[in-house]
Amino acid sequence: MLRLKAFRPSNDKIVKIQLHPTHPWLVTADASDNVSVWNWEHRQVIYELKAGGVDERRLVGAKLEKLAEGESEPKGKPTEAMRGGSVKQVSFFDDDVRFWQLWRNRAAAAEAPSAVNHVTSAFSSLAPATKGRHFLVICCENKAIFLDLVTMRGRDVPKQDLDNKSLLCMEFLSRYAAGDVPLVAFGGSDGVIRVLSMMTWKLVRRYTGGHKGSISCLMTFMASSGEVDLHC
Repeated sequence: MLRLKAFRPSNDKIVKIQLHPTHPWLVTADASDNVSVWNWEHRQVIYELKAGGVDERRLVGAKLEKLAEGESEPKGKPTEAMRGGSVKQVSFFDDDVRFWQLWRNRAAAAEAPSAVNHVTSAFSSLAPATKGRHFLVICCENKAIFLDLVTMRGRDVPKQDLDNKSLLCMEFLSRYAAGDVPLVAFGGSDGVIRVLSMMTWKLVRRYTGGHKGSISCLMTFMASSGEVDLHC
């Protein structure tokens, strides 16, 4: 018989949820666009964020960090002060997630049981953008939020940096070779997939979807040849 390991009530309906593959972390987003990360082993909330609006704690924290680094007060509106809008997706992203993503894709490509050995060899070199870091990534309609759960420092990428199109979904792209930079693909309201580099935080390429209309879901699959296919 299954036993209840842990339970945490919510004040609103949970609409997005994901478990971390190795850490006892559970991220949820509710109908009011509040995001929280819960450690189900210690039964503690380790992070909370009002992703749909403007989180004043993040805004103040970002200003203090910039002042501590010697940066002057920004002339324009900081990205942390921009409303996120509706939360479309929440996800963890780090080297553990990348490993399990690679293992899952290789197993699906019918390379198991030898797939585990291939995964270990292919994963010998960690990307500098994720090495030693644990990202919580929140895809909102108006921006994407990248939060490092180790340092609690964040990076907001507004939709203005992605052709000013609403973000509806995301998927992580990694080829797991030495020197490869993790990429994030965002599905847009205009039917275009835009790929962001997690090293430069710049738009690096665009793809046109295979159908007309908005792209609300993205998934990656690995072929037997080793190529990674992105489906929408």
